[in-house]
Amino acid sequence: MKNIVTYALLLGLAGFVSPLSAQTVSSAPEAAYDSLSHRKQALQLREAELADRLSETRSLYAADDYAGREALSGTIVRFETELLAVRDSLDMLNNSLAALEKELPVRPAPAIEPEHPASDNALLTDNTYIRENLPAEDYRLLQQAQNREADAARLAGTIGDNYRQLDAMLKAYHALPSRTAQADSLYAAAVTLAAQNDRLTADLAAIWNEIFETKTYAYNYVLDKCGAYDILAIQEQQMNDLQLLDAETRNEYMYAELVRYALQKQLILNYERHLADLAALGAAADSLATVGLPTDHIRDYFLPTLDTQERMFYDFADAAIVRPAKYANIRQIPQVQIFPRGSIYRILLGSYSQPPSVSVFRNVCPMSQETKADRRHYYYAGGYATYDEAQAAAARLKKQGFRNPKVVAWHDGVYDAAPGASSASPAAGRKTQPSYRVEIRNASSDGLSRMVRDVIATRAAGKEISRISDPATGEPVFIVGAFSNRTLAENIVGAITETDPTLDASLVTIP
Repeated sequence: MKNIVTYALLLGLAGFVSPLSAQTVSSAPEAAYDSLSHRKQALQLREAELADRLSETRSLYAADDYAGREALSGTIVRFETELLAVRDSLDMLNNSLAALEKELPVRPAPAIEPEHPASDNALLTDNTYIRENLPAEDYRLLQQAQNREADAARLAGTIGDNYRQLDAMLKAYHALPSRTAQADSLYAAAVTLAAQNDRLTADLAAIWNEIFETKTYAYNYVLDKCGAYDILAIQEQQMNDLQLLDAETRNEYMYAELVRYALQKQLILNYERHLADLAALGAAADSLATVGLPTDHIRDYFLPTLDTQERMFYDFADAAIVRPAKYANIRQIPQVQIFPRGSIYRILLGSYSQPPSVSVFRNVCPMSQETKADRRHYYYAGGYATYDEAQAAAARLKKQGFRNPKVVAWHDGVYDAAPGASSASPAAGRKTQPSYRVEIRNASSDGLSRMVRDVIATRAAGKEISRISDPATGEPVFIVGAFSNRTLAENIVGAITETDPTLDASLVTIP
């Protein structure tokens, strides 16, 4: 009952109930649930309205001939901020509704009508065949899992929408030439959106794990009870491949939870299609046939990792002799800027026990300086992204009369007095594990069949298929991969060969 009071307070803060009504709600879970549901509907309408207005504003901003483009940037940020706030509120309401559901009275599954011993409903779990082959409690949990699939799909869709918005924000942020108020505003909005997606992926994982475990248990129970051991063997193999593929892709994409949802959703769909065929449930089979595999829309789930780190706005600039001189004794050389992340190379022109006259630096620009712990004064020219660029500039300055220009660097804020060409990449030279790819030869002139492509899409989701020509024969060769897991690649070879024995599928090690 303590949770009910919390929900009532939440409603009261939102302006939807008074203290008196909150007291009433605390004694009626159903009333609290209904109130939160109404609040959710209102927020969903507001979310849709804001999304539409944001889309229209972005379209105007993208128009090259629109005179007010610059003024629209603030409007876009305002809409984005408000949309994020609405979605945060929706997340809170969904969590509260989910918690409140646990306190609502459990409604038993509808009893089987004896006068209707069979059914053929479009929704597989609504069919008598499934109900009669499961214990009552397991069937109730299956129905509950089926009802929550819409929540998982909604979360997955929101994560994808947020990701695309985040991608656009980060591209705009990284395109800015310098740090400005607009840059700070964009980055703050991007961080907020990234944090929201982290919460949503955690919610998706929690909801979907329960759905997946419930459905796989129930479907395995029915298949085993009906003696469908051949289907169980197929599903077991696909489960093994899914686990290998999950491990294979865990660090390749932005959200491992979203990838896992797509892979497991695909496995569940295969279960359901087998069951519909086994029970000759025509309406359910027809309905499931219209559901596309998640891997048919791979870009919605297998999302590349985005760089959400704050930019350092490095002061990269080539050192050159300029006239008139930029620096003088009354216009001091600025302090060197040290960045906490990344690498920047500069050219050390000299160190001195006392600050020299700026004329000794022969009008070189840009310059920076610092006083180190040894109390000597160090003077640097330029700023470079790579060692090679800095080394070339140092050689040029030496030809222009500087005695010993020397390349130095800062890596993640740490000074490096003697960097080398590979100093910024400590992983260079480290022995790497071999990877693998699948090569397919002897395909028809039309390419790989739809069945083979479906096998690859199902068993190797997220892996690209490319086509090259054999340098010796000129025949087409299809390549799938690369894979870091040899067992998974071998399983793909076996599945392709089993599907089309005329193909020559082989495993190739990439050193």
